[in-house]
Amino acid sequence: MTKIKEIHMDNYTYLDNVFSFEGAVSVEENNEYCAPWRIDFKEKELFPVLKDKVGKFCSGVRLCFTTNAQYIALQMAEIDEDTLILDVFVEGAFNQQIKISDTSPIALEGLREGTKQIEIWLTQNQTFKLKKLFINKGAKISKTLDYRKRWIHYGSSISQSNAATSPSKTWAAMTAQKLNLNLTNLGFSGECVFDPMVGMKMRDLEADYITLKLGINTYPGLQTERMFAPNVIGIIKSIRERHPYTPLAIISPIYCEAREIEKGACGLSLTEMRVSLEQIVNIFKSYGDRNIFYISGLEILNEESKQHLPDGLHPDADAQYIMSDNFTNKVFSRMAGTL
Repeated sequence: MTKIKEIHMDNYTYLDNVFSFEGAVSVEENNEYCAPWRIDFKEKELFPVLKDKVGKFCSGVRLCFTTNAQYIALQMAEIDEDTLILDVFVEGAFNQQIKISDTSPIALEGLREGTKQIEIWLTQNQTFKLKKLFINKGAKISKTLDYRKRWIHYGSSISQSNAATSPSKTWAAMTAQKLNLNLTNLGFSGECVFDPMVGMKMRDLEADYITLKLGINTYPGLQTERMFAPNVIGIIKSIRERHPYTPLAIISPIYCEAREIEKGACGLSLTEMRVSLEQIVNIFKSYGDRNIFYISGLEILNEESKQHLPDGLHPDADAQYIMSDNFTNKVFSRMAGTL
């Protein structure tokens, strides 16, 4: 790694307005650092549980800017847990991976000359507290103008994808790359239980596609059979207040052998959840919603792939590729004709 002290550098913070965090819902900014959040930081107390951990995790979040700098470095204010793994893309193509384990400035290596778009995928299960971004002195930097269609996804740990080998290798990230989409991944590990505030936030965000992968986190009893369907209906109605025609896909749970037939503490099995979610979609269709779709989670990952579920529940790194291919071919292929 190039030591930035060997090169004259300019430095920037979030307040300089020369870079953005795509895929973030909000950004925390203070005198020490800036940090992307996947909930509204200024109203974080309205997001109980999510504010304490997963709302700060960076699944799907990218640090983005355009620059002609050949030398770039990042300095963190602090590292919360393990080493940060960042995937660097230049002009849409993977360029390098960097690992950050302390607060010393870490440089990107071997960048070509000339103006280029930089997109850095952040670690999917950690916070990211950036102190400064450095570029070689005299170089230019500005926010990237992103004209890609916007995709919002809501789900569980299966969507946060902790088992992926790196942040750009989650199934949602790979799907976004294939389809050239600007992803906002609201995959909240253990906490996809149809929080009303999450529905309201999705309602307020720009979106060309919205997908909701629902059910698995309710199984242990975080939701009841009585409230399962009403809360799904409520979150869909919230979204439809400002996205009445946006393609909206409801995806039921992927395969999980132990939970397929056995009822959970919520009073439902995964098989029953799939029936309920399909019925809900059909109700919306009967009321005239032509842009809502139901996709069984078994079309995304089924029993034939159970060897990729090491704990019987969470897809491994190899399964990310299977899920991305199926999400592209089973979900987006159905929604694409509506735009």
